[in-house]
Amino acid sequence: MNFLYQAITIVAIPLTIGIIPNAASSHAPVVIISQASSTDFYTRGDDFFNNKDYKGAIEAYTQAIKLNPNFAEAHQSRCLSRLLIGDYPAALGDCNNAIRIRPNDADAYRIRGTVRLNLKDIRATVADWQTAANLYNAQGDRENFEYMMNRLKNVQQELQRIQQR
Repeated sequence: MNFLYQAITIVAIPLTIGIIPNAASSHAPVVIISQASSTDFYTRGDDFFNNKDYKGAIEAYTQAIKLNPNFAEAHQSRCLSRLLIGDYPAALGDCNNAIRIRPNDADAYRIRGTVRLNLKDIRATVADWQTAANLYNAQGDRENFEYMMNRLKNVQQELQRIQQR
C-alpha cells in the first residue's frame, strides 16, 4: 500500500504543478460501455410491473423485444401490462406474438382470452381459455386447469344469456 501511495505521489505532483507538459492530454480517456441485454430490460420491466408502473414496464419490455424480437416472455408481459392499462388492441398483438413464438404456453392463451373478453369477443375468449385449459391439463397443472374450467363455465353461461336475448 505504501508503494502505491508513493507511485501516485511521484506522478500526481509533477502533473499538478505542470512539470510534465500535456501529460493529461496524451492519453485518450478510458470509456467503459455497458450494453444492457434483452434480459436486463425484461428484468427492469418486471420491477416496474411489480411496482404497478405499467407504462414503465411497457417501455422496458419494448426495449427487450427490440433486442430480441423472439423473446416470448417479454411479449407476454407487455401484453399483460397493456391489458392492465386498458390498451386492448395492442395487448392482443403482443399476446399473438407470444403465442406465435411459443404455441404451447398456456398462460399466453389465458391472458389473450382475457384481452379478448375485454374486447367483447366472447367466442374467441372461450376458444383461448379452452386451449389454455387443455394445455394446463396436458402439463399436469391441475390448479390452473380447474381455474380455467370454472372461468369457461362462467363465460359460457354469459354467452348463453346473450344469445337468448
